[in-house]
Amino acid sequence: MKNDIIYKKISKNFPAAKLKVFYDQTTPGKTSRQCQNIIKYSTIMGAFDKNKLVGIGRALDDTIYAFITDVIVHHGYQKRGIGSKIVKSLCNNLIKRNIKVIHCSTDKNLIKFYKSAADFKYESGDVTLFLK
Repeated sequence: MKNDIIYKKISKNFPAAKLKVFYDQTTPGKTSRQCQNIIKYSTIMGAFDKNKLVGIGRALDDTIYAFITDVIVHHGYQKRGIGSKIVKSLCNNLIKRNIKVIHCSTDKNLIKFYKSAADFKYESGDVTLFLK
């Protein structure tokens, strides 16, 4: 299967209804209002198969520090490197904006993924990762 996935920053005028459909298909529970606020207050990188949103990575920041809050890939698109590319794209976008520290807390079973996706270093004794 050919991988024609496009990676791009999701703009502030992205339809909240499309984001809600994505969350409903991947991690249900977000309300329409929450999706509107996610778009309004987050930096979001999306992975698109044609016009279908198949993955996201989002971060919150204060212009100095950023915190990656979600990296989600639709089940049917997993194991293709899409999540890694989303993390790399998101981190590159944050770095271009002069974010100094990118922080990510994750489950222990995902530490290897984040370390390989964006050169995070692992602080021992915790599951917190920081971009080098």
